[in-house]
Amino acid sequence: MATNGRMSVVEDLVKYLDTSMNKLNRIWTEIGIVDYQRKERAQTAMLHLQNLLEDMVQEEEALKHQITKRIEKYTQEVKSLCSELEIPQFEPCGKLSMLQCEKDLRAKVDSLSGEKQERLKTLKMLKDQDQLLCDAMCLTPYYIPTGSTPSNDQLKALEQHVNSLKTEKEKRFAEFVSKKKQIVELFHEIDRNPQSDFECDVICEEDTTFLLSTENMKSLKVLLTELEEQKEDMQKEVCALWDRITCLWDRLEISEAERSHFRKDKSGIKPALLETLKAEISRCEKLKFDNIQRFVEGMRKEIVEWWDKCFYSREQREQFTSYYNENYTEALLDEHDREVQKLKKYYDGHQHLFESLEKWDSYFRQMIEMERKANDPNRFNNRGGKLLQEEKARKKVLKDLPKIEEDLKETVLKWEAEHGCPFLVEGVALDDFIQRQWTAYEEQKVKEKEQRHKAKARLMEEEMIYGSKPSTPAKKRFLTTPTKTPSKLRKLNDTTKTPMSCSKIQHSSVFASPSMRAPMSASKYTPGCKTTRRRSLRGNRKVLTERNMGPPPSALFSHTTVSSHGHSVPATPNDVSMASMGTYQDFERNLNLPTRASCRSSMMPRGSPSHNA
Repeated sequence: MATNGRMSVVEDLVKYLDTSMNKLNRIWTEIGIVDYQRKERAQTAMLHLQNLLEDMVQEEEALKHQITKRIEKYTQEVKSLCSELEIPQFEPCGKLSMLQCEKDLRAKVDSLSGEKQERLKTLKMLKDQDQLLCDAMCLTPYYIPTGSTPSNDQLKALEQHVNSLKTEKEKRFAEFVSKKKQIVELFHEIDRNPQSDFECDVICEEDTTFLLSTENMKSLKVLLTELEEQKEDMQKEVCALWDRITCLWDRLEISEAERSHFRKDKSGIKPALLETLKAEISRCEKLKFDNIQRFVEGMRKEIVEWWDKCFYSREQREQFTSYYNENYTEALLDEHDREVQKLKKYYDGHQHLFESLEKWDSYFRQMIEMERKANDPNRFNNRGGKLLQEEKARKKVLKDLPKIEEDLKETVLKWEAEHGCPFLVEGVALDDFIQRQWTAYEEQKVKEKEQRHKAKARLMEEEMIYGSKPSTPAKKRFLTTPTKTPSKLRKLNDTTKTPMSCSKIQHSSVFASPSMRAPMSASKYTPGCKTTRRRSLRGNRKVLTERNMGPPPSALFSHTTVSSHGHSVPATPNDVSMASMGTYQDFERNLNLPTRASCRSSMMPRGSPSHNA
């Protein structure tokens, strides 16, 4: 197709040239130019035409050369940009014309150049941020070779680095603000002023101007730690001074009003307070030497308390012989003070052991107290569920005591294994101490049981001689519902066999009144039957009375009791104290032993006015 186009142009050119030469020949003819001149003119025209074509060819050759140069230039630029940007090389299509190739290469160069400029712009922004952050924290900026185009990976790494610096700066700034607040508070609490340039920068300057360098952050932390330690030391010193003052006050028996007056507005740990407390100690020390005897006696009370806390045995306590020295001197006072300090140090070194031991001892004493309450016959006279609460508490103590004892033994064994020496309680090993406590507890139980048996036997003996006392007031007993059948009540209330009217006798119901002889069936004991057991006791009393006073008369009296009001009241099975065995002769003899007044006095309740008289 291109060939046909070229041939068409040539034909047109030949045709145009032929037409033009014909015109020139006609003109030359009309002018009358001769042949050789026509020939020269024709050659000149051909020369002009030839030069024109040659110039055109040269111009097109030059254009072609320029295009070739530009293609080469763009190709080099594309190659260079691809290398700088670290992207794959661009390869133009081989079938493209020079103009199309130049166009594609020029477009690629523009695209890569734009990307390069964008990267350089991003790099500059990130580097500026990195530089500011590094200046604020005294760090080294992220390194990227100068004059080079950063790759995408480098830009991402730089961006991550900048973000991490931002996070670190925010963290350091927050830490600085927090610690500065604590430091300012500590400076105020301990009444301290900034002493170094760094402390002035922290306290006096604005927060945003502080250099958040690694060294400054370390120095800030060191300063805070130093202030906290100083505060803690001052607190310990103040506590020690207060303890010393309280101890001196207790030993000097300073009044509570004077103590309260001194404590007023004495809070904090400032140096001025320390000086005030030291001055008070000096004053009390002077009073101490002016009142050595009273002071030593106060220290002895304190030593006894520490002995009890440390579970010292009698032998250990007797080793401190100065406790019994009555020569009150400064040397004796110093010895007591050293003993107190030694006991405190010993207790502090074994505090966790003594706390566990005190816990066990507390539970052990609670168990003993609850056992005592459980054996108290008056424990059922309770109100508001107190008995149920005591029973729950007793079960809890009995449940927890073995666990506490086991934990205590394990703690002591662990301590002995660590220190390689035994832990003594009252001068003996822990197991021996616990065993001794349990043994003493069991012996005390046996002793109390024997005492109860003796008291019960003594009470039975007195009741067999003088009759039993009523367990309830007379008025209450008289108002109780009779438990016997009407027929039995009629028999019991029958007073026809009584030789005299007993209702006229006025005396207390605690005296033994005559009653009928118990039937033979009363000696038979039926388990769970209180009436049968009561009758058996009456039979035994009768035998004892007959043995001591001879055979009773045949006249018997009914089961009636003469009250202080002169009314006969039927005896019920529950009112054991209302009836007793014996005749009136026995009753008369009892009144004459040794005198009526002494007998009545012995039967009065303890603590009553008559008994005391």
